[in-house]
Amino acid sequence: MFLFGLTMLASPAGKSGHSGNYCFAASNFCGGAGLLLHGALPDASPLLNVVLANFFLFLELSQMNKAIAEFVNQGRRVWLFLLGLSALMSIATVRYTLWPENHTLRVAFISVVAIAAAASSATLLFLSLRSGAKISTIVMGVLFSMYATTNTVRLFDVWRFPQQSLYHIWLDRTIIAGLSFGFLWMTNARLRASLEELACTDALTGTLNRRAIERQTQRVFDPSRRHNGTIAVLMLDIDQFKKINDSYGHHAGDLALCAVANCLRSTMRAGDLIARLGGDEFLVIMPNTGASAAQLAASRVHTHLARLRVSCDTGEFGMKASIGVTSIDSSNLTLEDLLKLGDRALYAAKANGRGEASAIPLLVHSV
Repeated sequence: MFLFGLTMLASPAGKSGHSGNYCFAASNFCGGAGLLLHGALPDASPLLNVVLANFFLFLELSQMNKAIAEFVNQGRRVWLFLLGLSALMSIATVRYTLWPENHTLRVAFISVVAIAAAASSATLLFLSLRSGAKISTIVMGVLFSMYATTNTVRLFDVWRFPQQSLYHIWLDRTIIAGLSFGFLWMTNARLRASLEELACTDALTGTLNRRAIERQTQRVFDPSRRHNGTIAVLMLDIDQFKKINDSYGHHAGDLALCAVANCLRSTMRAGDLIARLGGDEFLVIMPNTGASAAQLAASRVHTHLARLRVSCDTGEFGMKASIGVTSIDSSNLTLEDLLKLGDRALYAAKANGRGEASAIPLLVHSV
């Protein structure tokens, strides 16, 4: 158990300062201390051999559940409830060890705490499946469910067989070891997913960056080629963006970029790709969208921006944007083609008048 704890602290997630990893490592250390008291001091007084050993067990379970709550960013109330339950069970362990000893009730109380902790952790993990690291999260949820099941069996068996069997002890420790490796797998998988997301996200606006749009357009192009679908593109930049920076400061320019990104997120569909290409230029790729629908989308963006006011320390300002609209029907389309056509449409929109509600659409058919 000590080695498991040290391994978790030495893992990439431990080195990154993930608090849940520290809690799970502390859980292993507490479990190891409890086992040492049980195994190394078999003839010691009940206070050392039973009360303190099971106190470390309760700490192990509470820290384990806290690690899961930290991992899924929820469950604080559940953990506090289980911490209180563990404290109550510690008192019960002292009571049924010293005044006088009642082994059956003591093991029953320990089983109840273990069942509650494992069931709560499994529930929190299964509720978090919408996020990254799904396979490892499912494995962890299954292991916690197994731990709750084995302790349920022990809870019912203890009334018929008061002496705790070696089978239950080894099965519990094996599952705990599996949970340790599973937690390492889960945290490292989540860490990789977070790093990939950071690498593909514009840090300021939260939209896709150029690298991400190059990777994700393939999933848009392939179905379009198979079904001869139409892809629409909106190329947008903020009118007089340099004037906003000069008049209100660069922080105001950052706020303007974030406001445009939020506007695009609120007006586009869930399957549309929104990216910041650099500076004040944004790209929206709309699969299965024709020229008229793309024009309506551009009009929605213009309407939303016309109502928008951005406040900053140096004042308040509104914004307008030029939007180039292009609808493409092509079987050999590439991202570079898409960007070139979008630039042409944006240039035409600016030539038609900055901030106008209607940009010039270019319907392009490949030969």
